[in-house]
Amino acid sequence: DGFNTGTVTYRVTPTSAAPALCVGLPVDVIVTVNPVPDVLASNETICSGETSNVVITNPNGVSGTTFSWTLGAVINVSGASAGSGNVISQLLTSTDGNNPGTAQYIITPSADGCDGSTTTITITVNPVPDVLATPASETICSGDDTGIVLSNPNGVPGVTTYAWVIAGSSNVSGASAGSGGTIVQTLTSTDGFNTGTVTYRVTPTSAAPALCVGLPVDVIVTVNPVPDVLA
Repeated sequence: DGFNTGTVTYRVTPTSAAPALCVGLPVDVIVTVNPVPDVLASNETICSGETSNVVITNPNGVSGTTFSWTLGAVINVSGASAGSGNVISQLLTSTDGNNPGTAQYIITPSADGCDGSTTTITITVNPVPDVLATPASETICSGDDTGIVLSNPNGVPGVTTYAWVIAGSSNVSGASAGSGGTIVQTLTSTDGFNTGTVTYRVTPTSAAPALCVGLPVDVIVTVNPVPDVLA
């Protein structure tokens, strides 16, 4: 049946040579046949700095099956190592931080001293984008536009997108959450005579299908009031 242990008994009877042809007592020889386990696991794609979660199973259900793995080709990935268990759970990173990497795992199932056929899976590790705001902070006059340009210094493949939220605001009107490559918003001092500040929190995301989210950066814009004059 492919998953249960089986046995066969050989009964061996000796006979002397002619012309005597005397028959001796038979003996039984029992041979135990253990099933060979198989293995199933799937490829996975993660972002740099995440932990893999490759679940390993035994489709033909051989009792007592264990799994071990060795490494095949590892390209631009750090953190991969040989091991054993039912799950490949390893913290993996893109070595250069800019480009995707791959790590091959060669998995062997074993049960009762019998090794099954290996299977090879690949974990792809996509880099995480960073974000640079230019300028890193800005001071404008009430009623002026911000002009904050967003870029991706580590140059991950594809078009990195940027989204921002308002992390904090004091005495500033006109600031709002948004997305794009430049934060251009007309800001005013709410009360018209005190300086105000607004903090934009900008988060980069790499292009599909990776969609890896990088660490956010804060950009503080100071809005100075504009004096008037009476004569």
